[in-house]
Amino acid sequence: MKRFLEKSLALFFVFGFLFIPLTLNGKDWQFQLTKVLFSKPIAFFQMLFFPKALHAIDFSSDTIALNLLLLLLFLLAIMVVLLLHFLKIKTDKMVLISRVISSYYIAFILLSYGFDKVFKAQFYLPEPNILYTSFGNLSKDILYWSTLGTSRFYSISMGIIEVITAILILFKKTRILGLLVSIGVFVNIILINFGFDISVKTFSIFLLLVTLFSVYPNLKTLINFLVFQRREQLMPTNQAIISKPFLNIWIKFIVVGLLFLQILFPYFQSQNFNDDLQARLFLHGAYQVNQIIVKTDTLKTNDFPILKIFIHRNNYIIFQGKNNVMTDYHFEMDSIKKQLLLQDYQKNTICVDYDFTKKDSTFKLQFKNYSIVLKALNWRKLPALQNQTHYTIDQIQ
Repeated sequence: MKRFLEKSLALFFVFGFLFIPLTLNGKDWQFQLTKVLFSKPIAFFQMLFFPKALHAIDFSSDTIALNLLLLLLFLLAIMVVLLLHFLKIKTDKMVLISRVISSYYIAFILLSYGFDKVFKAQFYLPEPNILYTSFGNLSKDILYWSTLGTSRFYSISMGIIEVITAILILFKKTRILGLLVSIGVFVNIILINFGFDISVKTFSIFLLLVTLFSVYPNLKTLINFLVFQRREQLMPTNQAIISKPFLNIWIKFIVVGLLFLQILFPYFQSQNFNDDLQARLFLHGAYQVNQIIVKTDTLKTNDFPILKIFIHRNNYIIFQGKNNVMTDYHFEMDSIKKQLLLQDYQKNTICVDYDFTKKDSTFKLQFKNYSIVLKALNWRKLPALQNQTHYTIDQIQ
């Protein structure tokens, strides 16, 4: 039974690597593959047991669809192992192959997220609308993400730790050490995801289980050595799937090369090695309402319900009301006609003329019956974005 469960888990994790969608360099082939094979049965079970679940099945983490997918993959793995046993097909190397693949998968995930942190693509600089939102009005996940985004030093440090951990896993002699470190990394991520309600809980738990599965053959030995201080010898990790050493080396060289190419190519292509300094959208920033003009009359700003307007890097214009409620619209810009085409979530559209004077940083929006004159705010000078590190409290003023 133990061996049967081990083989089932081994196959389940491989299925997970294949069918849990990851967006790689904008390519969503995994999602398309999973959608073709599993969307109909999952939609059936979802409607049967969870009628209030999201109707759009995208298999993103923490959706009922992804949890149902994992359950189906586990049941499928059990059935395949039973079928192989019934057909008397040898599966001696199934667990070994799965553990090798698992190690490379964990290394790939750590490299991917690690370099995202190093180049500030994950914990990116907070947008102006976030910086001007009061602390208590931010949800915990945005608050956590934004706080880490203000510190490039911390982001790079965490990224380097994850990259080094991945490299340790890629080498057989240091693989166990790398897997042990990755257990700590994933436990910390899980605690963060639950503590700050970040919606990657299911996937982070899956990664921890994969890591525990990879290190399991040496788990008892490690406990005896680390806890009971007994002299122990780890099981060798140099068991080869392919008997020819020369072929093994070349396969590993190609696989590791492809991993690094897949992860690093987008950064070299875009030349974006520090997202904090990446060029933003024209008009990107924060603007304070200075004047409201209705026909020929200029109204007091106190009588106007909008305090500030923000231009988000992802083509969103955000209006901050006096009650601090944010209302956002996606927009397309016509720089020739100097127009913004705003669209709300109900697909309603409105065309707004704009003008921007670079000399005095004045931004004007012309609506149908009135116009708003705004002044750009120097949001990068806010205290949260200042790169100051005080070694002693005497340096703090």
